[in-house]
Amino acid sequence: MSGVIWYFICLICGVLGASTNDWEGSGTTDSTIETDSTTTTSTSSGVENGLITGNLSLCGNVADNVFLPFVGDCNSYYLCRSGEAIELQCEFPYEFNANTQSCVNPGEADCLPTCEAFHFSTFSYQRTCTRYVLCYYGKPVLRQCQDGLQYNSATDRCDFPQNVDCVESECSIYSNAYHLRYVPSKVSCDKYFLCGNGIPREQTCTAGLHFSTKCDCCDIPSKSDCQIQAEQRKVRQHLVLSPRTTTGICPPSGVHFYVHESRQDAYYYCVEGHGLVLDCSPGLWYDPKVQECREPHNVGL
Repeated sequence: MSGVIWYFICLICGVLGASTNDWEGSGTTDSTIETDSTTTTSTSSGVENGLITGNLSLCGNVADNVFLPFVGDCNSYYLCRSGEAIELQCEFPYEFNANTQSCVNPGEADCLPTCEAFHFSTFSYQRTCTRYVLCYYGKPVLRQCQDGLQYNSATDRCDFPQNVDCVESECSIYSNAYHLRYVPSKVSCDKYFLCGNGIPREQTCTAGLHFSTKCDCCDIPSKSDCQIQAEQRKVRQHLVLSPRTTTGICPPSGVHFYVHESRQDAYYYCVEGHGLVLDCSPGLWYDPKVQECREPHNVGL
């Protein structure tokens, strides 16, 4: 655990092998990111500032005081509080950077992509681990992976957590040297993350030890509560999603998802009369009940 002690010292000193800007974002002040607002954003209407959300919550299963980006507006962002999304804005001309959880100088922010008029694309809804955005014919549609699955940016679809190992949704900017948060890895029992100033830093236990959430420490395997099975630790690489167009399936208007007539591991995605066939990650089946890919034993539940 010597690495943890060094990490703690570095946090207090304001360094972690990098400049202070790596933690706070250049060009920001303490007042740049606000945490108090009287404007609460409702996501029950199905459309959130142009983003089609359906019945999904932007901040569901996201830790309090985590900031989420806007789709289509780099100046705005959301604060998550008790599952609610509170709409805020960076002071002009700063832009929001989800990676550093701060407002930064124009051009330095890693803004979310915009949906092109006719092309298909998909991207992660940053800091949530489970949500992503489908874009087709200019329509951004929020999606959510089910049953602990996580969005894999390398393959553009929901995947098993051991292939992604995302913990950003659990790291608040207010986790710091005086309030550390430990998050176990989903890939290996000897790995864990330390959350500091909203950024997860990967740590590794001493050889032969496993991380345990019971003590937030590395312990002998028999005392650790790590439940990762040996077969789960085998990370598999899959191909990037390759959608195919289809005709005769989609109604002329609206956004729709339909079961594929001959494949359990694929489904139809329709936008304004234009259809695509999308594949699930290997090992997953499409479930029309939640309109998303799931493990076969969860389909229909």
